[in-house]
Amino acid sequence: MAEPGDSEHLLALHERLLHGDRIAPEELAELLLERLTGKIACQFPRTDIHLVYDGVADALLDFCAKPDTFDPTRNVPLDRFLSRAAWRNIANSVRGEKRRKAREVNAGEDEENKVVELCASVGNYDQNEGQLQQHRLAKVMQILENAVDRKIFELQMSGERKTEAFAKVMAISHLPMEEKRRKVKQAKDRIVAQLKRQKEPQA
Repeated sequence: MAEPGDSEHLLALHERLLHGDRIAPEELAELLLERLTGKIACQFPRTDIHLVYDGVADALLDFCAKPDTFDPTRNVPLDRFLSRAAWRNIANSVRGEKRRKAREVNAGEDEENKVVELCASVGNYDQNEGQLQQHRLAKVMQILENAVDRKIFELQMSGERKTEAFAKVMAISHLPMEEKRRKVKQAKDRIVAQLKRQKEPQA
């Protein structure tokens, strides 16, 4: 008799999936989701466990949707087949995360450049460069009525890039990193919008 989780049992689940058994996907997930997550997590020690979990879950869902992608005649156990699929999912996600972070860095630099350019465009005075810069900064501080926005702007002018530094000023350090990034970007965009409005000629 096949034991739960052994090759014979998994092959039986595969057959049930091929015949449209609606209970089989749940049984397969119960057998393999945690097991494969734990196994593959060791291969991605620096990766968020939730990303690993999602990669395994997606592999199981994809397989259950198309069970005919597995060919038992190739002598590859089903759990190994699914493990490979999950590994590919996670590797792709890791690469995507790296690209996303690189885009964020570039976008952050673009934001800082916009702020500096807009700051330089506020006011038009015939003074020496040092006095002009001080006047521009003072002018921007007057435009930014919100104290937190002024602190964010000061960090930007100092060349700060780390999300955590801005999150601390905004009192949102307790939030998850993705939420902090989103809120910090919103604050920077708000500052840019305020400076743009000031720059636009009044009707």
